[in-house]
Amino acid sequence: MLETRDYTAFTAESGRAGLEIAAREQIDLVILDYEMPDMNGEQVARRLRTHCPTLPILLLTGYPGRIPKSLLSAVDGFVVKGSPPQVLLQEVERITSASAEVLEQPSRRSRTRKKHASELPGRSSRSLRECRRKRKR
Repeated sequence: MLETRDYTAFTAESGRAGLEIAAREQIDLVILDYEMPDMNGEQVARRLRTHCPTLPILLLTGYPGRIPKSLLSAVDGFVVKGSPPQVLLQEVERITSASAEVLEQPSRRSRTRKKHASELPGRSSRSLRECRRKRKR
């Protein structure tokens, strides 16, 4: 469904596999399930937030009543499985648009220069691995 809207989608069968993809690929948004093999969605979200705090995360869940509040505070939005496809697409658009607006706000250091998406961790030209390197500096 996302690819029909000109998004490139990577899929992972587990949390660890998803983190490996995020370390190798340029990721602009993560759509994350809560229940997965080997790691739950909260563990994956926490690791992503540690390495790339600005990377938007959308939670997709079949059990909205069982999601811990701590996880909901770590994601940018959530969609209940079984919702119409348009609901997921609207949330993806909302999160990516909000993320782009934040990137376009003037830097605090320089009021005349806007930050480009590739200048911040978790955006189009940075991978999770690059986020880690920048964080260690």
